[in-house]
Amino acid sequence: MSADLHDVRPDQYAMVIREMIRHENDVTNHRVMWLLIGQGFIANAFVSARKEGALNDTLLLLAGILIALSAFLMLYKSYQARGYLEYLGQQARRGTLPEADLPLTGWPGRRVEEWWREVWASPWLGKAADLLEPWMFLPWLFVFMWASVLFKTQAPLGMAMALVLGAVASSSVFAALSLLLVRSRGSGVRRT
Repeated sequence: MSADLHDVRPDQYAMVIREMIRHENDVTNHRVMWLLIGQGFIANAFVSARKEGALNDTLLLLAGILIALSAFLMLYKSYQARGYLEYLGQQARRGTLPEADLPLTGWPGRRVEEWWREVWASPWLGKAADLLEPWMFLPWLFVFMWASVLFKTQAPLGMAMALVLGAVASSSVFAALSLLLVRSRGSGVRRT
């Protein structure tokens, strides 16, 4: 088959996928920085509001939670994209990656069914240690902190109980979001 029919020659698929992984890593880094900057602004506003005796600083707590959840959604998509690209890279190295499966984005709408079985432990998590990586841990940590303060200030709870509720609530929300994102992307799966 002529090389003119391909956007990228098949022998260059692995190189293209490496570049896509590098791009996803850069995107992830930028998103982590956006998260940290946004959380810094909210924390500064919250401390200032508390000092000034603002009537209702609950909105700032909720803003902190929403910023962290928003960042998590973006970071989780990059995480999934890197996992899928790792799978495609293995296919490219074996010479079994068809051009139709070479994506334009890291987490394309049309993916190979159960791609994760070759590179991950489950469809939503590569390995348990990934939970401690910044793109997973930092959003959880911020939601945990803001939720704990919210529980402490809005309910007559001790600090220990507020921390436990914050940990349970944030862990539950992140697990549910991860599963929902994976399921929502299942509609574009291509059967192998």
